[in-house]
Amino acid sequence: MSSLRILMYCHDRAGLSHTMRTMMVASHLAENLADCSILVLTDLSIIGRLKFPGNVDYVHLPGIANKYNSYQYRGNLNIELDETLTIRRKITKSAIKTFHPDFFIVERDPIGMQEEMPRLLAFVREHLPKTKLIWGLSDVIGDPDMIRRDWNREDFYRALEQYCDEVWIYGSQEIFDQSHNYQMPATVAKKCYYTGYLRPPRATSSRVHKDIIGMRQNKKPYVLLTTGSGAQGFELIDNYLRSLERNGNAAHFQSVIVTGPMMPSREKALLKDRADKLPGVILHRFSKNVGQYVKHAHLVVSNGGYNGLCEILSYRKRAVIAPPLAPPNEHLLRAEIFQQLGIVRRLPPRELSAERLNEMVHSSLFGGPELTVPLDDVRVPLNGLDKIVERITVLGGLKSRALRQAV
Repeated sequence: MSSLRILMYCHDRAGLSHTMRTMMVASHLAENLADCSILVLTDLSIIGRLKFPGNVDYVHLPGIANKYNSYQYRGNLNIELDETLTIRRKITKSAIKTFHPDFFIVERDPIGMQEEMPRLLAFVREHLPKTKLIWGLSDVIGDPDMIRRDWNREDFYRALEQYCDEVWIYGSQEIFDQSHNYQMPATVAKKCYYTGYLRPPRATSSRVHKDIIGMRQNKKPYVLLTTGSGAQGFELIDNYLRSLERNGNAAHFQSVIVTGPMMPSREKALLKDRADKLPGVILHRFSKNVGQYVKHAHLVVSNGGYNGLCEILSYRKRAVIAPPLAPPNEHLLRAEIFQQLGIVRRLPPRELSAERLNEMVHSSLFGGPELTVPLDDVRVPLNGLDKIVERITVLGGLKSRALRQAV
């Protein structure tokens, strides 16, 4: 029997960032905490395609999706929303009662939570009063005015105050102070723990993907374009391909494009057909080798999602960030912050075009304006995963696996 049990709940409104972040945290905890079992509850449709380490397993919940601020739900089942939520709630409660976790870590967008989360949080508090309840938030959530309005309307501050032991923010207070910018009550602000950014696992050097080997032989630099889940990636990739199509065979660089698994099949097929006609362009819908692609890329073009930014920071890559205009504008705010830090170059949503994108890619690759801060001098804390292990050991009165080996 394991001495430590961690239950992790995640839900993505549209995409996969919350689940991917949860899996990264779960994997690191499993590697660094002795005698632990981690159970992940998620409704991500492609969860079965992900690799799970030892001591980590998952339960798949029926899927729901809602548009920001509209509470319009679309599920995979042809049943009413209330029925889907009831099934999800019963599965989750059963897992909580049976698994009896020491920690319950929630990783989801608070917006729309009134349909599901308060009952679950209250259930944990009532039936497992000793369980540590944690809510995890990315470095920024969105425009402060929007977030303050919506969190007040959703009564999210009260939920954090009433139910949660801590709020983990996967970022830096010096870079973006959520408790200040989102005007958290003092009772909530004192629960906030800034972990630092989550450095993804380093890509292995032993096996280099065949795409990368082929591009090395061609001796041209290559640009990686990735849009995370792909749910909002069509416009960016469309404009990127337009810029290449106008250059014809004159492109002085190669391209790897990862659309993301959540991009609609029709959009992906259209992009794939165009990419196949261009020299030096490789397009994948989904790849488990994104870390390798980032590691070897000369430039990364991204939409500014949290996980993608952490890859860029981890490998100290030059980057052009083209965030979508999508309330509450999380990606847009993140791009603005990191441009001000001199770490990335931002392409505002209303300026996105094939011409402007082509200009920024070329200037970033071939001696255009330098970044304000040299990448080697960037001071962004990337020790978030280790800080989470430390926090678990403190709250749970445990020793990490590394410490046990040292004893």
